[in-house]
Amino acid sequence: MRILVIGGTRLVGRHLVAAALDREHDVTLFNRGKSDPGAFPSATHLVGNRDSDLSALATGEWDATIDVSAYGHQQVRSLMEALDGRGGHLTFISTISVYGQEVPESGFTEAAGLLPTEFDDSKGMQYYGEKKVACERVAASYAKDGLLIVRPGYVIGPWDYSRRFEHWIRAVLSGEPFDAPAAAQPLQTIDGRDLASFTIGCVERGVTGTFNVTAPQDPPTFSEVMATIANALDVELPEVRWADPNDASEELPLSAGPDWWPKMRADVSKAVGEGLTWRPLEDSVRDTVAWSDLA
Repeated sequence: MRILVIGGTRLVGRHLVAAALDREHDVTLFNRGKSDPGAFPSATHLVGNRDSDLSALATGEWDATIDVSAYGHQQVRSLMEALDGRGGHLTFISTISVYGQEVPESGFTEAAGLLPTEFDDSKGMQYYGEKKVACERVAASYAKDGLLIVRPGYVIGPWDYSRRFEHWIRAVLSGEPFDAPAAAQPLQTIDGRDLASFTIGCVERGVTGTFNVTAPQDPPTFSEVMATIANALDVELPEVRWADPNDASEELPLSAGPDWWPKMRADVSKAVGEGLTWRPLEDSVRDTVAWSDLA
């Protein structure tokens, strides 16, 4: 297949491109050419800016397009207009954060209510979920050959430039007491490689629809995740100073208050039915250490 990836050199996009190339697809990347431009020499690289210069997409035709990097609805709209029907099957990488607060305590499905749509692209990341809802709706209005919406949870593993999960690996490896979110906080995550494998598989089969893509189905608590990290690295878990559940701190990566905990208990059975699998968390921990400067 000829697959166009918008982005493609950072965490999610990088794994998507790697998976597509491993399956011998003809991959084209469109991005600014600033983040690791030498990556994937066997792919075609088109340089531009989705906010101001889409001229590199004026020609060409693809069987499928995967949009990894849209944060505002106008970015989706301008991309669709630039492709003018030449992009084939469309995949939009969205987020679990699109769901509203009124979700079941455990196991919400893709049919759960969404946040209000926010079409003001100038608003900041505090409207991240609402802006992604707008992106989804614009994508749906243009997708003539079918739309696949992928809603990941927290993405972890190698190439995670946010270093959010790596923060906790470092804390465990330090051997020193450290502060952590509430011990009972659930934490669903998805390794970027598992997300990519699922997505490319769906693209190959022309799958459409919306999927929660995170793991596992019954998420571990934060205390269980810390224990898993220690076990994976064969070290003793240091003293952990667990936070009060009502005192979620932005200084603690992946921390969330109890009102957000239901969003970390997504039902992923629909994606499992379409082929989603996930590796043990221990493997993601060890591979993150090998990728980072912790090895």
